Amino acid sequence: MKSLSTQVAIIGAGPCGVTLANHLGLHGIEVVLIDRSPDVLDYPRAVGVDDEALRSWQTVGLSEKLVKDMVQNPPVRYHNSRGHCFARIRPAAQPFGWPRRNMFLQPLTEATLREGLARFAHVRCLFGTEVTALRQDAEKVVLSARDSDGAELEVVCAYAVGADGGRSTVRGQIGVELTGQTDAFRWLVVDVENDRLHAPFSGVYCDPQRPHMSIDLPYGFRRFEFMLQPDDDEQQVQSEQHLARLMRPHYPEGVPLPKVRRSRMYLHHSRIASAFRVGRVFLAGDAAHLQPPFFGQGMNSGLRDATNLGWKLAAVLQGRLPESALDSYEAERRDHALAMVQFATWIGRLYRPYNRITERVRDAFFRAVQSLPSIRDYILQLRFKPMPKYTRGLVLRGGHPMLGTMFMQPDVETEDGRRIKLDDAIGPGFCVLGVNVDPARALSTDDRAFWHRLGATLIRVNRSRAGSHLKSKSAEDSKTIVLDDIEGRFRDWLDDSAPNDLVVLRPDRYVAAVCHHRDASAMTRAYGELLGDR
Repeated sequence: MKSLSTQVAIIGAGPCGVTLANHLGLHGIEVVLIDRSPDVLDYPRAVGVDDEALRSWQTVGLSEKLVKDMVQNPPVRYHNSRGHCFARIRPAAQPFGWPRRNMFLQPLTEATLREGLARFAHVRCLFGTEVTALRQDAEKVVLSARDSDGAELEVVCAYAVGADGGRSTVRGQIGVELTGQTDAFRWLVVDVENDRLHAPFSGVYCDPQRPHMSIDLPYGFRRFEFMLQPDDDEQQVQSEQHLARLMRPHYPEGVPLPKVRRSRMYLHHSRIASAFRVGRVFLAGDAAHLQPPFFGQGMNSGLRDATNLGWKLAAVLQGRLPESALDSYEAERRDHALAMVQFATWIGRLYRPYNRITERVRDAFFRAVQSLPSIRDYILQLRFKPMPKYTRGLVLRGGHPMLGTMFMQPDVETEDGRRIKLDDAIGPGFCVLGVNVDPARALSTDDRAFWHRLGATLIRVNRSRAGSHLKSKSAEDSKTIVLDDIEGRFRDWLDDSAPNDLVVLRPDRYVAAVCHHRDASAMTRAYGELLGDR
């Protein structure tokens, strides 16, 4: 039997697994990526990614290539049973440096993510290979697998990650249950191509009798989703004649119906794993949580898992963090994943009013909201989406509201005059960032050595066009990167956060600590104690 040895084995090469492999590859970690399918599936499944996902892909150097195949920030229109539009969502703000809604074709995105792995000689892909068994002890995980020719092989690794979908083999092997509920209603998903309908938005039709959606996708594709009634026959509703009847109301007279690429029945699940980690094995993506597709956060939740887990595995394997740091994965991710499952389930109830009375109440609410700018903008800009806020894990405790939240990403200007996104200046690791203050001057020699061991970048962001005297390097550390606050976002942050002017960002861009620069040593000591370093 052939045997392979690696640091991390990832089972499942969907967007979650391949994103994790890219993050680990970027940090120089040896990876074996295993998937039972020999190639990318040639039909769409997920159709939307958010700004958090693009920021994660930015870290691994793939966002610019990926967005070339995406429709960015399409609006969402909500219609009642009479066809009247009762609400519009038009997100424009980009707090994390990317559009909040991005429609894509999953086969194209997955292919680009897999191409990214070709950059890393230490990442090996075993496609067309199925994991059949798993065992682990205190030092390693051993996977038994079989390739498409029937040949048996064994993969020995320090850690394994099951990103192998809702029917996860890994989850079953480690004895973790997926608890929750499955909705009684079936949904018919229809993907069409060569679409000639000019409707460049996502339309949600909240009819109590037949809720459905029409989603504009790149390159002439469109997705329809129709809720089925209990007495609908599965074979009949997927017939060519019935599909035509369902789609016809969306197409003006004279506009031909598009070609159906694929139709399939689905049940909507609202479930979460009882544990995200058992020993040296982790669960991520659909293997850890399932949610209805309403609001399109299923895949995005999996990408949050990958981004959270990737840098921690790398830091532990490289000796920069203790093994106990991996406990923070479940502590940080499970609560938010559950919140997203509950949120998507609630959104589904909005899409599917119980009767005409609840429909009229909902419509009246949205009409009233139009005269209340703060609530209207809260809805229009998608601020109601639950955002992660870590109160446990690898963040300092304290009263500052920014602790445990994702930090903004404005454009900044480098010393040589280039305009770039903040994360591109930071790099893939930790960052100690001072606003109008050099963190190197605020930190002692021992403090700087601690952050150096974590691979942190030191950054000073100056008030825009403040003068050359503020751009000088510190005597203590000439490696401090100096940036210009060309958008004024750090100026505003300083106003909101005063007297704090120093922030520590983790590799996933969540705020680990906030303080005044005079307290930098105390903050460093506290974070070192949290990590078990001091």
